[in-house]
Amino acid sequence: MNKLINLKRDIRFEAKSDNEYKLSVYGFIGGWQNNAERVLEQIQQTSAEKIHVHINSGGGSAFEGVAICNILKQHDAEIVVHIDGWAASAASVIAMAGDKVIMPSNTMMMVHQASTIEYGNADMFEKTAKDLRKVDTALRASYKNRFVGSDDELVTLLKDETWLTADEAVALGLADEVAEEIEIDDTQEEEEIVENFKDDLVAKYAAQQNNEPPEPEPTQKNMSKLFLNL
Repeated sequence: MNKLINLKRDIRFEAKSDNEYKLSVYGFIGGWQNNAERVLEQIQQTSAEKIHVHINSGGGSAFEGVAICNILKQHDAEIVVHIDGWAASAASVIAMAGDKVIMPSNTMMMVHQASTIEYGNADMFEKTAKDLRKVDTALRASYKNRFVGSDDELVTLLKDETWLTADEAVALGLADEVAEEIEIDDTQEEEEIVENFKDDLVAKYAAQQNNEPPEPEPTQKNMSKLFLNL
């Protein structure tokens, strides 16, 4: 978590032309610098026809991510999201604002359930657990309009804390286009290669896109845990 917080934070809005603007969302989401209020201040007076949103973030505050996503969706401009390195956790929620989501072949997206730190008695922990489940419901709504699978499949992806390559994100509807790879910072741990629910799900929907018969439903799912706070 400290590694995420210490990444360079930058939300920057700049003109590319008279009608196109670029919004960069880099580093930890939340706090006094990278937050929804700053995004709103920078784009609310802009009459751009197209806004390119460049993301390289491991996430942060779930609520700030949802707010930034909604601010972008409510803008009249066409929103084109570019994943420059990674869009994990709350940053993946921001990516869902895109009318088009482009991921170079060497980039990653990660989705998972909300998490927090609590201190107190049993009643406090039980209340926190109920609150987190409500947050998870809100997060699923952010992915639902793009995700091509069922609600139950989306729930399992979030429970598995799932890392997606560009091709996998496109197969599941969370991205639209795989672009040529770009050079990115090494900001994440090397992923352990395992067979899990995600692999079966990607194969299922990739086959449908290619008009191929889907593989039989798996009878067992191996759970892969990768820690990353939202």
